[in-house]
Amino acid sequence: MHDQAVENWLFRIMRDSRERYPDLHWSFYCALGKPGRLDDAIRELGGEVLHSPVPIGNTRKFISELHNAIERGRYDVMHAHHDIVSAVYLLAAARTRVKRRIVHVHNTSMDLPTPSKVKKAIVWEPMRRVCLTLSDRIVGISRDALASMIRDSVSKPGRDVVVYYGIDTTKFRHPRRSVEATREAIGVGSSAKIVLFAGRMTAYKNPQFVIDVLAEITTAIPNTVAVFAGVGPESENVTARATDTGLADRIRVLGWRDDLPELMLASDLLLWPGQETPKEGLGLGIVEAQAAGLPIIMSRSVPEDAVVIEELASVVPLATGAEAWGREAIRRLTMEHPSRPASLEKIERSHFSLSAGTDNVIALYSNLPSR
Repeated sequence: MHDQAVENWLFRIMRDSRERYPDLHWSFYCALGKPGRLDDAIRELGGEVLHSPVPIGNTRKFISELHNAIERGRYDVMHAHHDIVSAVYLLAAARTRVKRRIVHVHNTSMDLPTPSKVKKAIVWEPMRRVCLTLSDRIVGISRDALASMIRDSVSKPGRDVVVYYGIDTTKFRHPRRSVEATREAIGVGSSAKIVLFAGRMTAYKNPQFVIDVLAEITTAIPNTVAVFAGVGPESENVTARATDTGLADRIRVLGWRDDLPELMLASDLLLWPGQETPKEGLGLGIVEAQAAGLPIIMSRSVPEDAVVIEELASVVPLATGAEAWGREAIRRLTMEHPSRPASLEKIERSHFSLSAGTDNVIALYSNLPSR
């Protein structure tokens, strides 16, 4: 259990459920087979973390080991979070005492973790059919994510549902440091405008495009700084592009951060220029930005579900280019927006609140049949 988006969300749900749903026992079966950053915190809350003794690539052995773990644990529910690969977990749960089998879809790409195109072509559709046939619930983190699994199949009421991530808004209501302290920590003056990129520094997330947009913005707002929070192979390319365009002093490449709420509260605009095919499963950073009251310009990579406060978000297709994005950024940086406290309250009343997210997950476990 590391600290990526899905793991963090599951940990938040478990932690939030401890007082309101004390009868639930949580066990996490991890395919990585090695300790993670959240393991100890889960155990401190009374949960259990199990590591597969074999890699999931050794499919037959993995299924056998997981099947045995399910039998030993006498679990009532198996909740799989591996998109189409959840078919492997469903096969492991066959002929066990599990009363409900849930497949949770977090992405729209539905990719298989193999470099072999032939293998993907052969097993992709059978694995999807296993998910549809052997599961009791198909859950998407957005309507687009759910549709990526169901595809042309007829949606089944009661089986096919959308459950949104619940975010921990206390980090935005009670940040660990002030806006001034955050800006000082990253070397940005109080009068500068901060354009934030938050996410993996990969080609799909398209961080180099932010440099092109920054070049357009600085013609009108010279004291604009682009801040990049994330790690990945594009980090060096972003730095090189900024140097080539004469903007090296206008960027801050921070690497991995655990203070994203503070960075969002200290910023003036979030740019989300992800590639538009395939769409993201949700775009959790978009939801968090709204909790921070941070204006957003995003590509069509983000499902409509993620937008709660329409006044904060602009959707600009990537095909329009950096010039159009720059114009919209200048407009956003010079206009009035909903207040940050009002934005936070609106998110806390939405289906993205932590309490709503927890309740919706726990509802998946209710009314279990006998088996």
